[in-house]
Amino acid sequence: MQTKEKPIGVFDSGLGGLTVVKKLIEQLPNEDIVYFGDTARVPYGDRSRETILEYTRQDMAFLLSQDVKAVCIACNTADSMARTEMEKLYTLPIVGAVLPAAKTAVRVTLNRKIGVIGTHATVASGAYKNSIASLDPACTVYSVACPLLVPLVEEGRFHKGDAVTESVLADYLAPLREKGIDTIILGCTHYPLLYDMVASLLPGVFIICSGFASVDYLKNELAGRNLLNDRQTPGKTHFFVSDAPEKFAANASLFLGRPIGGQVKKVSVGQGVCD
Repeated sequence: MQTKEKPIGVFDSGLGGLTVVKKLIEQLPNEDIVYFGDTARVPYGDRSRETILEYTRQDMAFLLSQDVKAVCIACNTADSMARTEMEKLYTLPIVGAVLPAAKTAVRVTLNRKIGVIGTHATVASGAYKNSIASLDPACTVYSVACPLLVPLVEEGRFHKGDAVTESVLADYLAPLREKGIDTIILGCTHYPLLYDMVASLLPGVFIICSGFASVDYLKNELAGRNLLNDRQTPGKTHFFVSDAPEKFAANASLFLGRPIGGQVKKVSVGQGVCD
């Protein structure tokens, strides 16, 4: 098999990375995709840096065992904490969400006041603040950790009108609105499902979905390396998880916009499969 015919690997701590898979299928319909959701250890957002590094090494090793040609880290926490270390270990293209989203934010902001919402680990890492500062030191970044959003989204509570989620989100976004931001980065791949709520709470603010920005970045990276699959038939997506494949399959449609049935396989990362 030629390298360009190999699949693209995508991993996340759970379901959120499926928003990236959906965008990949739209942008690169002829590519095969291997998705791994570390559902046994979700969420990553409240773990230590050492733990996140170890989990990311294992996630990467599993995807490499599937002979992927590139990896998209569809987890802002893993990207912010571990991508640089992974790039030292591997030569294949590794694309995260932080830098692509930061570049987009710097490009579109008019008043140079940028908000970021994400997990505790993503915010604490300073990854977005540092990336934006390296691109445009005149920008001011205001970050808010939102630990309750991932559990709410994974419970399907992301539709406009959900009083609990709207109340929680309004509380998180209030300080950003007070700062007068004109751009916000949704720094978690679960958050695109909250796009409409964010838009209603921050009218007129430009919203960037970090995972979507990463897909554009990956597409350009593959094209630059002559790794785009040039076949004319639709690609296939293979799903793997570390726990509860039935639950994953049942909830995946919320993120993908279509059912995936019983196509999910369980693997045991950290116990020989990807060490």
